[in-house]
This record gives sequence, structure tokens and C-alpha cells, in this order.
Amino acid sequence: MAVRQNIWQKRKMSNGYCGLLYYFYFLFLLTTMFAMTHGKSLKNDGEFFYNCLKHRNSPQWINSFADNRARKCLRFLKSIRSSVAKDQPSNNDERTHESRRSELSISSYLSALISWRNKEGDLADLLLDRISPCHRQSKELRKHWTKFFMKRRNSAAVAPAILQHTWEGNSGEITFRPIKTRFSSNTLIAAELVLTRLSPSDIGELFGRYSTRVSLKSHNARTVMHSDYQSSCPSRDGRFMVLEMETDHLFQWYHNRSRNFSLSVSVIPRRQYTSPLVQEPINVVERIVGLVMHFERSYSGPNNDMDRSRRLLLQALTGSPDTLSNSMSGDSPVEDTHFGRSAETTRRRRSPTRASKRKRRQIRHKRSSPSYEACHLVPFILKTSFTTNIGVSWDPVNGPTPWNIWDCQGNCSHPIPSHLETTYHAMVLSESHSKLCCVPTEHRTLHYTRNNDDEITFEEFPKMVATKCGCL
Repeated sequence: MAVRQNIWQKRKMSNGYCGLLYYFYFLFLLTTMFAMTHGKSLKNDGEFFYNCLKHRNSPQWINSFADNRARKCLRFLKSIRSSVAKDQPSNNDERTHESRRSELSISSYLSALISWRNKEGDLADLLLDRISPCHRQSKELRKHWTKFFMKRRNSAAVAPAILQHTWEGNSGEITFRPIKTRFSSNTLIAAELVLTRLSPSDIGELFGRYSTRVSLKSHNARTVMHSDYQSSCPSRDGRFMVLEMETDHLFQWYHNRSRNFSLSVSVIPRRQYTSPLVQEPINVVERIVGLVMHFERSYSGPNNDMDRSRRLLLQALTGSPDTLSNSMSGDSPVEDTHFGRSAETTRRRRSPTRASKRKRRQIRHKRSSPSYEACHLVPFILKTSFTTNIGVSWDPVNGPTPWNIWDCQGNCSHPIPSHLETTYHAMVLSESHSKLCCVPTEHRTLHYTRNNDDEITFEEFPKMVATKCGCL
């Protein structure tokens, strides 16, 4: 009896193991099929748009599709016509565009990425229109590039210094110096190679499809680090090509601080539909502008990202990362430590005149209105010395931009207005007519880029920018 029971238990365990194996095999098949379908859908979208343009004067060809495909083709043709009409430049726009053509660099791409991280604009307007204008016609492309950038949203990144680069025809080479910056995390999560190209609207390109390939140059063989296709649609902003890179060899090079890193790049036109039509394919790439490597952030352990941000903040305030004595002691002049208010304003606040006393008496009578000077956000602009002390890198087209971290100002009168954030402790104090303070209650991280000997790094100041005020 015991033998039969043991045999039955063994059979039950083996059936359970087989069930788990079948389950994981089924998941593997589903994942593989999804990846293949996703890749094919992106490629099929490009071919469909090209054929749609090629047969745009043939209603029978468009009507041969199902209703959803026909509507997709008609929407694409309509958007192409509107884009071409919108992108017709005036004389002033043409001069401005020509003057800025040569100024595009890796800093322009990084500045757009930083602006998106700082929530200064939409992902489509800041990045997708510059990299893949066809995302407005293809949902698959929009999903692909949105996922691409969401992976890079909170990373610590570095753009290595370029030793030399060349581009001729449809191919080129680039060599990078060893990376000096060391990150607390050793997890390389993503990397991309950035190229600049001719604007599709400048060359009259209605649709283009390009084969992109990146290889690692070595003495033994050329290892492929990227191989894919990219599409383009009419746009004056579509000046970048971004190629996602394989990370294994880049991670090995990052740890080897002694040797350079060389890549061979090719961008070959496979489909080009231009207006007017041209027989020879147009080589659209201007040059390779840089490589960006993204690392996972770490907030624990020695020399983590929080400690790094704290050192940079001390350096921004004092010019030295080791001490705060100049800004925290009373020996320094007021104008060096007050970023938002001048010394004259501070003196006037301390010694009020008769007119200001009379105005305060008038305010006391108006406090019954909760909207009068209620606690609210006000601009707080940092001085330029704050950014120059840490070597902030700016977009060469737009130049330096003032940093506004916002401040809270106004009255916290009783009763506390319902739109302000507060605590139960503050509500009890307010009922007993104790004085409450108008302070920031919510913050967001300030992202920026820093230039260190032609090596650009992504940095951040956590909880730097006030986004909401409250009475506490």
C-alpha cells in the first residue's frame, strides 16, 4: 500500500512539472509571435505608405482595400498634403532655418530629451516629430517610439567625447574617447546613436524608407550592433535619426577605460518618393553627432546618485563641492546668497515706511476675502552663477535658459481656503488663530545636462522645483 502511494505521489509530481513546462513553453511562443508580429507591422506600415503614395492618383487601387485600410491611406494622403502646405517656408523662415542648420549637435538632442523629462512639453512635439514624423500616421510607430523613450525617462546618461568622425555618401565612421564619468549603478539599460539628416521638406521628400546598420570596428571582425529600417514623412523638424544600439559591447568598453571605441555606420535609401520625382536616390544623412548611454539610477550605497546631486548642489551654491561656509555664514554679502530677492528689497521689508503700514492696515480689512493674496506659486529665478558653477550644458540653438524653481507666497488666513493643501495639525492651529506659513508641499525633479571636458552627462536635483503650495 505504501509503495502504491509513493508511486501515485511521484506521478502527481511529474504531471505538475510537465504542466509547468507546457505553461512556460506556451508563454515563450506567445512572446515570440508578438515580437515577430510587432516587427512585421512596422515594416508593413512603411511599405503600405510607399504604395499609397505611388498609387495616389488611382482610386481603384485605394478602393481595392478593406474600409479600414482605405481610410488609413486617405488619412495619410491628407496629412501629407497638409504637411507640405504648412512647411512652405517664407523668406525669413528660410534664412533662419539655413542659419541654424549647422548648429544641430548632440546637445540639441539631449536638450529636447531634458525638456521632456522636465515636463516642459509633449513627447510628440519635443522628440517624436524630430525623429520619426511618420508617427502621426502610424499607431505602431508611435507606440514603438513612446516605449523607446519611456525606457530612458529617469536614467543617468552620458554622451562620450568624440575623437574623430567622417561621413561620405551613405556611410561613415566615428571614434569615441574612453568614458571618464563613473556611475554608482553598473546596469546599462539602453543606448542610442544619433545622426543628423536633411529635412524631408527641404528635399521634397514625401516618403522615405532607409536601411540602417551599425558595426563595431575591430581587428578580427565587424560585430553588428544595430540593423533596422527607418521611415520619414514630410516635416521641417525631422532632422534626427536615432538608432537603438546593442549594449553588451558598450558595457565592456565602459569598464575598459584605456581604449577608444570605433563604429562604422551606413544609412542606405531603400524607398524614396519625392516631389518632383528624382531618378537617383538622395543621401540624406549629414553626419554622426554622438552616442548616448543610459544607466539605471541608484540611491543606496557609497557614492550614490543622491550624494552626487548633493555635491553638485553645494558646488552650484558656493562654487566648491566641499563647503557651504560662504553661503551659510553671515560673512558673505546678501546679494550672493539671495537668488530671487535683492538686498534693497530685503531692507525695505525689514524697515517699513508709513505708507506700507497704512497698506497693511487696509489689507487686514480685506482678509475676509479668501482669494485676496492667498497662498500661491510665484516665480523664483536662479542667478546665472548657479548654473555656471556646475558647467550646465545648453542647446546651441536656444542658448542659456533661466531656471525657475518657483516659490510660495501669500496669506494663510482663517479659514484655510479649500484649494490649498494642508494637514490636520495646521487646521487645528488655524482654529486657534496661530500663524501658519505658506510653503511648497509638492516638488518635482529638475533634470539638466552638464559638460565635463566634452563629455556630457545627465544630472538631476530631486525635489528642486515647487509645483504646489499649502499652509502648514
